[in-house]
Amino acid sequence: MSPSVITLGSPVTDLYGIGPEAGRKLQKLEINTVFDLLTFIPRRYNDWSSIGKIEDSEDGKELSFLAQVTSNPVKKGIKKQAPVSFYVSDGTGRIELSYFNAPYILNKFVVGDKVFVHGQVSYYGMHPQIVNPFCERADSTDDLNLVRPVYHLTSGITSNMINKWARYALKAVKDTIPDIIPESLRIKEHLCSASEAYEYVHMPSSLEQAAEGRRRIAYEELILLGIGMKHFMSAGGKDEIAPVVIPSGKLSEDAALRWKTVVSNLGFKLTGDQKKAIADIQHDLMKDTPMNRLVQGDVGSGKTAVAILSMAMTAIMGKQAVLLAPTSVLAKQHYDSAKALLKGSGINVALLLGKTKASLKKEIKEQLREGEASIIIGTHAVLTDDVKFNELSLVIADEQHRFGVKQREKLLISRDGSDGINSVHNLVMTATPIPRTLAMVIYGDMATSVIREKPAGRKEIKTHFLPYTDGDDIYNVLLAKLRRGEQAYIVCPRIDDDSENLAPDEFYFDDYGFLSDDKNPEAVSVKEMKKRLDARGISDKYPTEILYGSMKETNKLDVMERFLNNEVKVLISTTVIEVGVNNPNATMMIIMNAERFGLSTLHQLRGRIGRGDKQSYCVLCSDNKTERALERMKLMCECSDGFELAGKDLELRGPGDFFGTRQHGIPTLRAANLFTDAPLAKTSCDEVNKVFEKGGEDAARLMDNIGRMFRLRFADKMGTL
Repeated sequence: MSPSVITLGSPVTDLYGIGPEAGRKLQKLEINTVFDLLTFIPRRYNDWSSIGKIEDSEDGKELSFLAQVTSNPVKKGIKKQAPVSFYVSDGTGRIELSYFNAPYILNKFVVGDKVFVHGQVSYYGMHPQIVNPFCERADSTDDLNLVRPVYHLTSGITSNMINKWARYALKAVKDTIPDIIPESLRIKEHLCSASEAYEYVHMPSSLEQAAEGRRRIAYEELILLGIGMKHFMSAGGKDEIAPVVIPSGKLSEDAALRWKTVVSNLGFKLTGDQKKAIADIQHDLMKDTPMNRLVQGDVGSGKTAVAILSMAMTAIMGKQAVLLAPTSVLAKQHYDSAKALLKGSGINVALLLGKTKASLKKEIKEQLREGEASIIIGTHAVLTDDVKFNELSLVIADEQHRFGVKQREKLLISRDGSDGINSVHNLVMTATPIPRTLAMVIYGDMATSVIREKPAGRKEIKTHFLPYTDGDDIYNVLLAKLRRGEQAYIVCPRIDDDSENLAPDEFYFDDYGFLSDDKNPEAVSVKEMKKRLDARGISDKYPTEILYGSMKETNKLDVMERFLNNEVKVLISTTVIEVGVNNPNATMMIIMNAERFGLSTLHQLRGRIGRGDKQSYCVLCSDNKTERALERMKLMCECSDGFELAGKDLELRGPGDFFGTRQHGIPTLRAANLFTDAPLAKTSCDEVNKVFEKGGEDAARLMDNIGRMFRLRFADKMGTL
């Protein structure tokens, strides 16, 4: 039984009809609270509002009509799976309705009932029928919901369930939803009220009304993200910090010599963009205000070298630096690169992972506490409360959107027992090129350095498309590379046939701002692909391993280590290899069911090859023949510019899946598309800031409402890795 008072922050299981089991399933959709449920807006709608006649029946056509039951439902046959059928007529014709696995239909309708019917017409001989249609008693369409929401789902949860629960939720809390839209903005943009917005998206009378509700909620999300993220990024820090780096002309002889050693270890010439990024960082480190800089670099552009050189500057000046990586594989790779680059410089580098042995962890933490280790590279293991620093001055987050804000703040909290925040220099790196508008909303007022140039000697990756996911050509191109002693990746969208981590079907925004989807063929799994290589004898001749995110960390590192050492020739993987893996001998990338991945993800995956001086090839395989899928494959084959592809990806998919729904740093936006809604982002945040500038009760109330909504919508979702 639900409690007497339900609030926006109440657990969703407090609502009538949602038990513990349904609650666990809703958690998979990131629905934990009543507010989560309300903001879980439909991805698209089925519009049944165009009422036709039975005489309009065509094979394969969907039809909505009003009719009268002309025969009682009967079971057609004695077998258990026999359908229950009956006839309805509207005066223009008669049609049979048949239901499989629905014995309750026998007692639901009787002759004379007036009904509304919707379904897809098919023909049995010369007779029209509809199998498993929607059918409800109705004298007219006035009281029916003919614009029916379709939600993202998980096993055991239907759109009807979510819609019913959303109705319960709205009825309970509609008068308590904080209003974060300034009156001036509401009038200027003709926005509906907060409660109307959620009513319109979950219970619309038309597609236009649903779009009106979505538009209002999009404004809310943009305000919460733009104002709230800025607040998070700047909360509590000191305004001043002692400069870390002094001008090169004033370096001591020892410091200058150590820096020269590091630079000589590079073994290659920095590109112009790399030099510019390093100069930007050095300039920031010479200031007495904390650096807050974003380094964007296309795949293979050399961001790691920039990060290590930045940490070297800090270490040479007697300070400490941290590099956070989202996976143990990437952290280990960064560590190996840093050890090689800093050899002979006297800089002590440590690696801290969740799997690090307890005795070694204790030793590393002691070195950090005493200042003996100047650079620490690791995963979330660096963020535990018992990790204390001697003089932490620089924090670098690689692929920051994969870390929660609360996690990153742990590095800022004072570790000497006192309250407050330590100011440190903050450097964020991403291989996902982010359009400026999106970067401004997500990262606030961060300064930006862009690395587009590729290191000298890199050959452009040749990308080809094959319109199938199983065929001799796929294996022939693979074998051609393996016979030359080179290595290959094969990427699949799922682990096995029963796994739930299937990459989502590609989806697009329609004219109303909602998602419309293309139905994809069955996806190839990692384990199925391994069986195919086994059956063809490829695995016997060329050692093949599989890799996926839920494997034990020790197993993942072992597989990757053997692949990097050329002991494993073919690595069949999910997108766990998307970020950072660097193997110059891997020259072939085959991506199965490529239509299931966004353009940015495909580009990141493709960036795992082409790391050396050998010609590399990427083969995109897809059974999907839709025009949009083919258009995207064509774009991947013709374009190698990550910034251009990222912009197109945002336009088509929106930022939620641009970052990946399973990456828990920047939360999924459910209404706003930061590419198409870019003007809304600036307009909405400008209007809020105008209210803040005026001050007074209106400003205080608005700030309080934004704070409440931000905590409900975003804050608790930004601390999980």
